[in-house]
Amino acid sequence: MKQAEVAPSWLSRKLATLQQHPLFAKLVRNIGWNLIGQIAPLLAALFAIPLLLRAIGMERFGLLSIAWMLIGYFSLFDFGLGRALTQVLAQKLALPATSSQQRETTTLIWTGLSMMLGLGLLAGVVLWALSDWMIFSALNVPPEMQQEARQAMPWLALALPSVVLATGLRGVLEAHQAFKLLNLVRIPLGVLTFAAPLLVLPWSAQLPALFATLCVVRILSTALFLWACQRVQQGFWKVGFSRHLLPGLLRFGGWMTLSNIIGPLMVNMDRFLIGSALSLAAVTYYTTPFEMISRMLVLPGAVAGVCFPLFAQYWQQENWQAIREVYLKSVRYLWWAMAALCVLVMVAAPSLLRWWLSEAFAAQSSTVLRLLALGVLINGLAHLPFALIQGMGAARVTAQFHLLELLFYLPVLYGLLQLWGINGVALAWVLRVTLDAALLFGYAQRKLTARLEAIPIAQKGQI
Repeated sequence: MKQAEVAPSWLSRKLATLQQHPLFAKLVRNIGWNLIGQIAPLLAALFAIPLLLRAIGMERFGLLSIAWMLIGYFSLFDFGLGRALTQVLAQKLALPATSSQQRETTTLIWTGLSMMLGLGLLAGVVLWALSDWMIFSALNVPPEMQQEARQAMPWLALALPSVVLATGLRGVLEAHQAFKLLNLVRIPLGVLTFAAPLLVLPWSAQLPALFATLCVVRILSTALFLWACQRVQQGFWKVGFSRHLLPGLLRFGGWMTLSNIIGPLMVNMDRFLIGSALSLAAVTYYTTPFEMISRMLVLPGAVAGVCFPLFAQYWQQENWQAIREVYLKSVRYLWWAMAALCVLVMVAAPSLLRWWLSEAFAAQSSTVLRLLALGVLINGLAHLPFALIQGMGAARVTAQFHLLELLFYLPVLYGLLQLWGINGVALAWVLRVTLDAALLFGYAQRKLTARLEAIPIAQKGQI
């Protein structure tokens, strides 16, 4: 007996249509690996943070969260070379492969990595030099914890060369679009960032032991990224250095550096202001929901991370219609996914905090979490025009936007902190990312429209 045919669902029809696109399988596969690589640390953080809070207390956890922030921020001490290396290498890999091209590519890689290693050493020295000021002046570290914190800071300084070098190695893997291999390394190391401090608790809950685990994990990550790079880049260990390549990398990376420094600075300066104006406990009440909700940015980060080398390659090839197709579809699907997640968090914020942490956190941080969820939705969508603009090579534009935002953000942040405490800090962040998104979307749309309008009508296809 012939079975009745079932009409395909809207979702199955949409997937079937998308699968006909030559970029679909590659994009989805790479985005999937990026998501797995970033969600795994999120799950580890959800498990580890409540245990760490109970085991080491609010003040120590506040300093540990600042250590996580510093490691992330100082990873940008590569002066944009990691991002520049990704773009330039992606363009070179699009050229026909020859032996001379391979030698030039390898020399480009090691020229960038050598510079980043030197900058990482400089970053370690800077952090070590600033450690006493941070502990005794900038932050309200309780007197009984100041020496403990001072003994812990050298571990962070020791980790920074590996942190900076790893950004360049990840850039090499991204340029090769080796996202599977990249994330097979990233997953266990991302989990260990949060799990390793738990592993040493049976022996010590002191800050030096906790910070030492962060250092060991970062050094291990660099070793594994080196192994991964030699898997994808032929002749990787034929180390070379060319002074002639430096000006191009530094010019390209210079504006990226400014943008990449100011952007995270605006994300993280609120913790220092809360710590200096209020208390380390207030830092924890703000940072914990921030760490929770900002993990949702793994989705736009995964999408933009895959799109960036594609944008760079297509912009070089002047394939404007391919850029438009990838860009618009990515924005559309990202909007639906992010809106669903963020609205859910905004509605259920008190219950989530009460279940995950405690009634005290629900009372102190529910409004913060709701505001941050709105900001994460806006900021997540802005990842795509940001990737497109930098893929164009217009890092100068994103840097200038961030300078403008900094002038706006500083007085707003200070004023709202004085008015409404950590709730005001969260509102200031939402206002800042809204301005950022408006600037990025406006510029990206204007530039892309101008390129598309220059295409002869006969060459325009249906997108």
